[in-house]
Amino acid sequence: MRPGPGGAAARAILNRAVVNIPDVLTDVQYQLAGLASAANYRSIAAIPILRDGEPVGVLAVHRAEPVPASDAEIAVLRTFADQAVIAIENVRLFTELEARNRELTESLEQQTATSEILGVISRSPTDVQPVLDAVAESAARLCGAVDALLLRVDGDVIRRVAHFGAITAVSDMRPVTR
Repeated sequence: MRPGPGGAAARAILNRAVVNIPDVLTDVQYQLAGLASAANYRSIAAIPILRDGEPVGVLAVHRAEPVPASDAEIAVLRTFADQAVIAIENVRLFTELEARNRELTESLEQQTATSEILGVISRSPTDVQPVLDAVAESAARLCGAVDALLLRVDGDVIRRVAHFGAITAVSDMRPVTR
């Protein structure tokens, strides 16, 4: 449904204002009379849920009788709409915070892995194998993988030079095409 005058909720969003229809069967703009009959309601009050003046939803209540919502009922519904926007905003902020925390955690993990590899390089300046093993292990851990391989082209053969993980039966492969 698009914002417009044909439905109470759509009208509340369009006008950013409370819509209180005492009898949907006599409201000339209301286009959902068939739905009202099928759902057995005659009156409707729709309160827009606004964040910074922009609609993010609607709270609507229906009654079987053709009776408008009172000022006191509208006040309560406005309070509920205000609480709904707070809840919606909290979820949005929490979701953004979780995403940012994930990004920071991944960045920290990458920096830690890089630091560990640099440490291995400094401790093994003449032996490349510990460095390659550390690279394979860090790659598997950072990617949440069960296995990581480091392969090297040696003539027409691709050789496994480092491995970390569960898959143990990986042999050298042939041929190499360039």
